[in-house]
Amino acid sequence: MIYDAIVFGLIDNGVLVVGMLLGVEFGDWLLPPKWRSKAAGAAMGAFFGNTISDGLAGLSVSPSFAIGCVAGCLLAGVLMPWVLKKANGGPQ
Repeated sequence: MIYDAIVFGLIDNGVLVVGMLLGVEFGDWLLPPKWRSKAAGAAMGAFFGNTISDGLAGLSVSPSFAIGCVAGCLLAGVLMPWVLKKANGGPQ
């Protein structure tokens, strides 16, 4: 049981960090010009990295749990434009 939790945590945070770092590096290519910044790139990278890492780590529990995790992460993506505006100091 503890082994499963350790594997989950390693996968979850490992993929999240990689996604965040890739977002910082490639955010300028992925984001519209008005939202481009290192913070916005990190936010997008973290969003996609977290979605992928939760799905992969969720497989250590069950396939249906992994699908539910990914669905929940993608639903939270509805808030991403607001998060990017906040990260760039835009109007609230």
